[in-house]
Amino acid sequence: MSTVEMRDKVHQMIDEVDNTLLEAIHAMLETYQKRQEDDSVASYDVVTGTPRSASELTAILEEEVAAVLRGEFATFEDFQKESAQWNQRTK
Repeated sequence: MSTVEMRDKVHQMIDEVDNTLLEAIHAMLETYQKRQEDDSVASYDVVTGTPRSASELTAILEEEVAAVLRGEFATFEDFQKESAQWNQRTK
């Protein structure tokens, strides 16, 4: 079923539901819409192109900060040593 067909079917179904279910659907859609507005796409993953929300980026950054506080990082000197080996491997 295509997206257009699904939308038409959902519209038809909503026209036929009772008020109680209509209120529940309305509340659900409002909640979904609010979350989308509050947590909109802030960036895209460079490799996959997958959208990333502001809350997802915040969680990633918080984990990165925690890793640094645990001492899990590379120094500039570490990078220099590693990058020096790159040239050796290609010769």
